[in-house]
Amino acid sequence: MTGQPPAVVRGAVAVWFALGAFLLLENLVLWLRRDEFEQAAHRVGDDPAAITGLLTQLTVVAVGFGLGYGLFGWLLRQGRRWARGVLTAVAVLHVLWIVLPGASAVNLVTLLLIGVGLAFTWLPGTAQWVKQH
Repeated sequence: MTGQPPAVVRGAVAVWFALGAFLLLENLVLWLRRDEFEQAAHRVGDDPAAITGLLTQLTVVAVGFGLGYGLFGWLLRQGRRWARGVLTAVAVLHVLWIVLPGASAVNLVTLLLIGVGLAFTWLPGTAQWVKQH
């Protein structure tokens, strides 16, 4: 079966792509504020040099989740039924990554996007689309 997916599938994919882009943009902002973080670390007696390592780790995580959302969102658009389960697993891991260390305002936006993405991914229209492929 070919053709355009229904609006609910396009919406789900758009949310997953938006989430991936948001993660990368958020990470870029962290790098742009690197000097601030180094100064804050120095003020509290921590090693400012550790900030680069921390930002590098956060970048790896952001790129990993961003690629996961993008790739599996694209596969969902292609009608791959199993992509819904993988997107859900990635989202659950991401929620744990966010919630365990503590929440912030940026994390609330991320959690909202994850919730909307999961809702669209599991709506009956999406289930029907992947069932046809």
